[in-house]
Amino acid sequence: MSSKLIELTFLGQVLRLNCPEEQHETLREAAKELDARVTEMKERTGILQVDKALAIVALNLNFELMQEKEKTERTENVLKTQIRQLTESLESLADSATNQQTTYEIQ
Repeated sequence: MSSKLIELTFLGQVLRLNCPEEQHETLREAAKELDARVTEMKERTGILQVDKALAIVALNLNFELMQEKEKTERTENVLKTQIRQLTESLESLADSATNQQTTYEIQ
């Protein structure tokens, strides 16, 4: 992936970043979302300093990320348990089929 320059307007500033071209739109959306969250935080709390509002938003985003990671881990554990149980059931069925050899008598 080759990186290309992208210009973003974020919190009233123009940022120039290099990132893969196929990620440009997602990065624009992320900047727009973050800008909206910081603006909303400033309005809701009355905080005037951008850096303080940005710090609170960053903390909230990190908390949300941690919650999603925990949720994903729980889901993975449930799926691993279900896969293990299915594997054991299939192995048991295969063993039963092997042990039930049928002999046919030709008359």
